[in-house]
Amino acid sequence: MTEKNTKTTEYKYLKLNELQANTTVNVFGVVKFARPPTKTRGSDFSMVLSIIDPSLHENDQKLKCLLFHREKDKLPFLDVGKIVRLHRLKITQFHGDLQGQSGPGFSWLAFDEDRESPTRPVSSSSNFTFTEADINRVKELREWVASRDDLQQPNKTCFADMVPQQYYDVYCQVLATCVLEENVGFLLRVWDGTKPMNPVREFDISAADLVVDKRQDLLDVAGNLALDVALYDDHYTTGKNIKPGQYIKLNNLHAAKFHSADTRPELSELPMIELVIHRGTAYGRGVHLINNDFVGLKTLKERLEKVSEEVRRTAEITSTSSNEEECRVLEHSRNCASPESDISFSQPSVDLSCYNSSKERFTSQEVEMELSCDLPSQSQSHKSRPHEETDQSDSQMSQTIARCMLQTSTVVLNHPHVQCTKIKDVLTHKVPYKFRILARVLEYFPRFSQPSDICKLYCTECDHFAKDLKISRSSRHINHYFCPECSKDSQCELEYIFMMRFLLSDSTGELVANVWRRDAVTFFQDITPVEMFTESMLCNLVKKGLGAISTPSGPWFECCVKSYRTLSGVRYQIFDTCLV
Repeated sequence: MTEKNTKTTEYKYLKLNELQANTTVNVFGVVKFARPPTKTRGSDFSMVLSIIDPSLHENDQKLKCLLFHREKDKLPFLDVGKIVRLHRLKITQFHGDLQGQSGPGFSWLAFDEDRESPTRPVSSSSNFTFTEADINRVKELREWVASRDDLQQPNKTCFADMVPQQYYDVYCQVLATCVLEENVGFLLRVWDGTKPMNPVREFDISAADLVVDKRQDLLDVAGNLALDVALYDDHYTTGKNIKPGQYIKLNNLHAAKFHSADTRPELSELPMIELVIHRGTAYGRGVHLINNDFVGLKTLKERLEKVSEEVRRTAEITSTSSNEEECRVLEHSRNCASPESDISFSQPSVDLSCYNSSKERFTSQEVEMELSCDLPSQSQSHKSRPHEETDQSDSQMSQTIARCMLQTSTVVLNHPHVQCTKIKDVLTHKVPYKFRILARVLEYFPRFSQPSDICKLYCTECDHFAKDLKISRSSRHINHYFCPECSKDSQCELEYIFMMRFLLSDSTGELVANVWRRDAVTFFQDITPVEMFTESMLCNLVKKGLGAISTPSGPWFECCVKSYRTLSGVRYQIFDTCLV
């Protein structure tokens, strides 16, 4: 785009409250509502735009504008709060209200509302006039926008802001796509670096007859931040044209409550939601492909890059920790095993150093919490039990499940559609993936006698684990500490977190899974580490529960496990599971 720097005709701009019907005007305005361009019944594309300015904004006043063009890209893609300059806008009257329309010679400029952004506009044409007076007008409107909360928040909505039964406009990146039902339903697996507080419905797209297009590198980074969005009817065709890796905007996305015969909402304080783009285009509803250079993607890209960097850093930290101190792994003694797991076998080892800082080696206490026998290295293949014994154990398990309701020590929160997977299949499955497991707990580490055994001090900024620190403050008889690794200026306070490992076994294999931070709080029925230190009754409840699950005749352990890959190999983490 080229600005005309030569002297040209000076344009006169009117305030929005000065407009009259049957005139052609030039105006500046701030976007109050924008419906993205859609195809008309003819050959054109159209969009609806409502603008306001300091002279026209009270009592829901606004100027509605209808813009048409044969090319979709020639119409502006706008968010609430953006600033526009409209040249040669025709003003008409419709049902008693003034309305703007594009006509011969119509052109537009669009500006970001951020006061720190350059005043360089996006334009409908390669040549346009842009004077010092225009720059000053844009700056004035930016100051006005900054003073109005209703023009700020809509552009910053992310998945983490969602609550059930509301509608949202969200920018995100596509990770994978899949046809749910030909010409009816299409699935987008997306992420924006955040996650709703509520559990979100997840579609099973592992069936052999489903065609899935995906970016595995992005899925690996996104992990459990990946969310499923279902597109229906009108939006099916649009969805099929979207490719993994592209950026999109979901307009009028419904965070609907999800109900099915299998859901167990009483097991969770928060209802499950499903993310849906319903049929029709009311309120701008739809999914829209966004160019990579669109200024509105700045916040999203920065957030995704931050998450990606944290994943890379975590992988490097885990790799470094493994190289500095070869982690001895876990094996159970026969007197802790259930009858189904008495036959010896081997499996790939699983390092659960839990994102330890590269500057921290295992302490003697941490090494002692592991058993002395090493599992085979990760290069060894999985060896299952003898065929006859496996069949017999599987048969016994099936008969047990069929004969009565299994007594389990845990409940899985809101994943009723996921079938249980054998550990052997978990170990050989593609990564990343999520599973539901029914197994026995052979052992857990560290053994629990007091809260400090399973609680650690952790820095959320630099991933550092610390001990023997200088107290920064005390609250409710709990000492709090600043991170010794972060800058003194930042004063990052360490967080008390749970961190544990479980050795799980079924008739086909063994698996070591960790649980920590928020997933661990969920696991302990929302008991936090601080509460564990301050309330002895809660401490005794946790101690009793952990003791019950690791006895030879103890109940089954049902849990959700997600696999993910680091530079050191595949890891497994427990999530959405609650100890009862």
